[in-house]
Amino acid sequence: MKINKIFKKVRRKFYYYGAYIAAKTILFMPYRFSVTSLAKYTGLLAYYFAISARIKAKRNLKRAFPKKTKKEISEIAKEVFINQAKNFFELANFPRIDPAFLRSISGIENRHLIKEGIKKGKGILFVSAHTGNWEITAAAVADMGFPVNVIAKKIYIDELNKMLVDYRTGKNVRVILRDAPDTGKKLLKALKKGEIIAMLIDQDTSVPGVFVDFFGRQAWTPSGLAVLALRTGAEVLVGIDQRIDKYGHKTVVSGPLTVEPSGDFDKDVVNLTQKASLVLEEHIKKYPQQWVWFHERWKTKKKN
Repeated sequence: MKINKIFKKVRRKFYYYGAYIAAKTILFMPYRFSVTSLAKYTGLLAYYFAISARIKAKRNLKRAFPKKTKKEISEIAKEVFINQAKNFFELANFPRIDPAFLRSISGIENRHLIKEGIKKGKGILFVSAHTGNWEITAAAVADMGFPVNVIAKKIYIDELNKMLVDYRTGKNVRVILRDAPDTGKKLLKALKKGEIIAMLIDQDTSVPGVFVDFFGRQAWTPSGLAVLALRTGAEVLVGIDQRIDKYGHKTVVSGPLTVEPSGDFDKDVVNLTQKASLVLEEHIKKYPQQWVWFHERWKTKKKN
């Protein structure tokens, strides 16, 4: 057991220093080169060598888009891996992205919805998804001058977790760790102060959730956002990042999302979660190459 613990510790250090060296090296490269050419070839390498992830991506794409040809599915899957490589290189570049440069590569469509939601004083619950680069979205909204909090799962390697948290806080994005004992208190406190809480609800994770329709299949979906919205009256907006050229981004904001109270709280939670999921689905249908199709989105099965 002791040997296993030592091996695990050494392995984690290896992962951390590998990521650390890669991240620091990227900072010496021209930004546009790293997030375009280098990211493209890195993504293609991942596509060909990450066999299991490639198979999952193609399988999920085929079920979501049954009319697309085998060639079309393969091309989209390649772009999926390239997009994730771009995300890595963009995030690694965060330390040198100042506000002026951030504004030159990103924009927010319908930013007035955020301003109007903030004025209501009950906070904003910002629904998003793992599409485009969601880290850019958080940074761009924070750049508007509003307090932004993101919910994140702690990475099991402490040093890597700190690196990621530092990237975000460096862009004035606060991080609330999902599994911390005081997470609930922090969320309520942020909303009472009229702040923004951003949540990604497009993955099957081990958190409280409900089953909703997603690409024609029942998918276990985090319900925390809907619960908070219904209990606090916070505004629910959707904000999704969209790549618009080789290295540009646009966050598309829509909403607010509401449901008519039915008298059945659990039912209302499902309905609001479904509404949010359908908005995400419509965006992903338009830009399928920008979503994480290799994730096991439909892993949890609904019991009869």
